Amino acid sequence: MAANQEVNVYGSSAPTYFVEGPRSKKREVFGLGFPLGKDTKEGGYFNKTSGIKMTRNSVRQLLMTQRGERVMLPDYGCDLRKFLFAPLDETTFSSIKEEIRSSFYNYIVGAKIVKLSVFPTGDTGPAGGNSLQIILTLKLDAEDAQLFDVEAKIA
Repeated sequence: MAANQEVNVYGSSAPTYFVEGPRSKKREVFGLGFPLGKDTKEGGYFNKTSGIKMTRNSVRQLLMTQRGERVMLPDYGCDLRKFLFAPLDETTFSSIKEEIRSSFYNYIVGAKIVKLSVFPTGDTGPAGGNSLQIILTLKLDAEDAQLFDVEAKIA
């Protein structure tokens, strides 16, 4: 309905805030900005983010969290550290990718994986195992053809 038309609600004119205009099909998703309290200029201790910045932070947090580590969400995270002492072969890399994909589609909203790459860095981690570099190329559902990368190093 146009804003200048009147709407009758049980015989009386409705206030203008009841009259709805066309709605956008795109919906913006907001989340907390991490780390908490870092940027006190924009929103204080619990500032909000959206778009690429929010998705990048959420994916990095998902990749770096072990399952069972988060309170009230025991299935949240990826068990990537269990692969650090595994042999670096095609079977291990496909298991890592499957672990990331299943966690991603359960906990990340509004983005799709375009490309997923896992590389050994050649460095030795603090516990003496391998270290892995994970690069995800993502596309937001709300954006038009905008791709971005998220990188995480598991050591």
